[in-house]
Amino acid sequence: MTDDQRTYLIETLGCKANLYDSQRLAEALQDLGFRRAQEDERPDVCLVNTCTVTATADRKSRQAAAHLARRYPQARVFVTGCYASAFPDELRAVSGVEGVYGRGEWRALLEAASGRAVAEGTLAGDFGVTSFAGRTRAFLKVQEGCDAGCSYCILPRVRGRPRSRALSDAAAEARRLVEAGLPEIVLTGIHLGRYGRDLDAGVSLADLVAAVAETPGLARLRLSSIEALEVDGALLDAMRHPAVCPHLHLPLQSGDADVLRRMNRPYAPAQFLEVVARARERLDRPAVTTDVMVGFPGEGDAAFENTAEVVRRARFSRLHVFPFSPRPGTAAAGMDGRPAPQAVRERGVRLRELGGDLAAGWAGGFVGEEARVLFERCRDGRLSGYTDRYVTLTAPGPADLAGRVASVLCIRARGAALIGHLAADSIHHDVTTSTTDG
Repeated sequence: MTDDQRTYLIETLGCKANLYDSQRLAEALQDLGFRRAQEDERPDVCLVNTCTVTATADRKSRQAAAHLARRYPQARVFVTGCYASAFPDELRAVSGVEGVYGRGEWRALLEAASGRAVAEGTLAGDFGVTSFAGRTRAFLKVQEGCDAGCSYCILPRVRGRPRSRALSDAAAEARRLVEAGLPEIVLTGIHLGRYGRDLDAGVSLADLVAAVAETPGLARLRLSSIEALEVDGALLDAMRHPAVCPHLHLPLQSGDADVLRRMNRPYAPAQFLEVVARARERLDRPAVTTDVMVGFPGEGDAAFENTAEVVRRARFSRLHVFPFSPRPGTAAAGMDGRPAPQAVRERGVRLRELGGDLAAGWAGGFVGEEARVLFERCRDGRLSGYTDRYVTLTAPGPADLAGRVASVLCIRARGAALIGHLAADSIHHDVTTSTTDG
């Protein structure tokens, strides 16, 4: 590293796939001679990798670009990602933004940022990173695109049709990431459950999980969001491997059959609950987390109560609640029957309170037990991280345990989080890295 190297900063909004994409951009910039700006440095180039899943995501993306332009007036600010692909003119209107580049224009983005010619084919594919510097977990994108046709979703427009990477390619990247010192890998994709369906080899997500779980030195493997009906017996069997976290994130969206039909979701509430029950039968006390949308067109009081009932019956360990946001060009944007804003706010409050109660009950169930925790950081002598069942936990301990897996005795719960102390012989020596999530 030389003092005269140009520096960059990337701000990422949205999903784990976006975090992966930002890492690809970071590595491409490094290949062009840039280095990541330190916290006390003023970057030469700022990139914002945007999200457009909701109007709130759009607003936050615009705010992020404007904030960077104000904070670093000497920097050149560029914007990319899903929002940039869908609504570029809205971002071009943001003061201080020099250029807006959609997801298919990354080579042009790199040329604009560096002022240099970039080899043809650079970042042309969907996959490929070497590390996630400064983090304890790596996001391994194995699938891109979606054609599910949910009536509210704009992602097929900006991400394209489903496409999977070869199993051997994904497994090789997993090995490189572990060798780079990353103890946890999170398999991610835009429609993860459809992994392999477009490949001639006839592989499935279960095959991929089984292969990556065998990566030498891997401490933990976790799945990102997956549709409930794509959780089959083969996948649950693969998840029984000791390296795989017993955690499923299954987006519910609604617990009302009529609303689900309007959303063009492919299941009924009873089918969703059957999948949850089957997962609990096959796995050892799995965490089941979810997303729920409130205020979708046609959601009356009775429909909302049906959703609340399904949430209670599913006993989710964590609940993400968000309001319906009409996305231009989607079928739902023109639907009638939208609930009044006050009703949407009240429903959101009710579900978040219910979710908080469920999360607190889930965390409290581990008091008095030992949990395996990947510590991500240490501040003021307190370590913090996640258990394999996705509960946050803090414990006093030495800073050199950050980035390592340890056994912790859970001594009490505080809301949805756990407090513990290190168990005797607590360190799992399969992980020796000391990197932390920044």
